[in-house]
Amino acid sequence: MNNEQIKQLEKELWDSADNLRANSKLTAAEYKDPVLGLILLRYAQNRYEEAKVAIEASIPEGLQ
Repeated sequence: MNNEQIKQLEKELWDSADNLRANSKLTAAEYKDPVLGLILLRYAQNRYEEAKVAIEASIPEGLQ
């Protein structure tokens, strides 16, 4: 990730946390769980996409 992407991610995470604090009855200790879950899912998706590209690149041209 470049610096701009990191700043954007940080902004999105803070916005999500603010939204959860304002619009839910979750306590500070509780709202971290859904946010961390979303971060984990995003990380898993990014890793999957990277692996998919690498695997597709390694398949011989005639087999695709």
